[in-house]
Amino acid sequence: MQTIAVLKPKTESLIAQFVSFYQTFSKINRLEKVIFDFSQLGWIYPLVILPISAYIHETKSEYLPSQRSDVNSYLNTVRFPEGVNSVAEFQKFLSYIPVTSLEKSKQVENREKLESCFSTMLYKTINGVAGSQDAIYYPITELVGNIFEHSKKDRGWVFAQIYPNKKFLDLCIVDTGRGLRNCYKEERNIVLNDKEAVKEAVDGRSTKLDKDRGFGIYSSKRVICEGLGGSFIILSGNAALISEKNREKLMEMPSFNWQGVIISYRIPFPKQAIDIYPFLE
Repeated sequence: MQTIAVLKPKTESLIAQFVSFYQTFSKINRLEKVIFDFSQLGWIYPLVILPISAYIHETKSEYLPSQRSDVNSYLNTVRFPEGVNSVAEFQKFLSYIPVTSLEKSKQVENREKLESCFSTMLYKTINGVAGSQDAIYYPITELVGNIFEHSKKDRGWVFAQIYPNKKFLDLCIVDTGRGLRNCYKEERNIVLNDKEAVKEAVDGRSTKLDKDRGFGIYSSKRVICEGLGGSFIILSGNAALISEKNREKLMEMPSFNWQGVIISYRIPFPKQAIDIYPFLE
């Protein structure tokens, strides 16, 4: 098996995480079984770690531990790579947010309860101001819902890292399904490349014939970027869109393909009351 070095992001920014993620997966042939080498990894970042969790589950790949005992201890604590997949397991976590595996095959009620536990734990960590609960819950509910609407996979993944001293949180949502391009083709008979498909999804054009259901990604991005002043990344196939500080960049990534969709975002802890509803119109 090929050994893939997982490089430490040069900074803690979301874009630096994206670069590290791209450098890792651009070396892998589609669904190739590999060994991820964490020896150079200095700390854990959701956009780097969660896709690796999903990929290990999908391909039975392996990993080599970090040279840092605190990193290895943290990975074990948050249940990397297998994640937790029940409310009872999740409720054992008091100060850490685990890698969370959401299964479609389980009863929808159980999955929604687990999703709610995840959102509630995030909300409790930020000492929320008025409206912040809606701002935390809404994107998670909408974006996780998209996993099970479009992916045609029975499993999705979520993971978050809280930075209490720096007052922000990073969150990542992953599936290994059919991806946006295939979803538009199979559901609406619209032929697009990956870049066009990402743009359509971000602009709120549904992958379903019911066009009223296409605003989850669009409105979530607005809540995150405009309502909370955060950063947002979505990628599918060989294309990605990065949005932050009133700037957006849509790009194609050579020598790369993610079979499914990855969404990652960063939001600062809210300092004043938030009203997300203007961003949902």
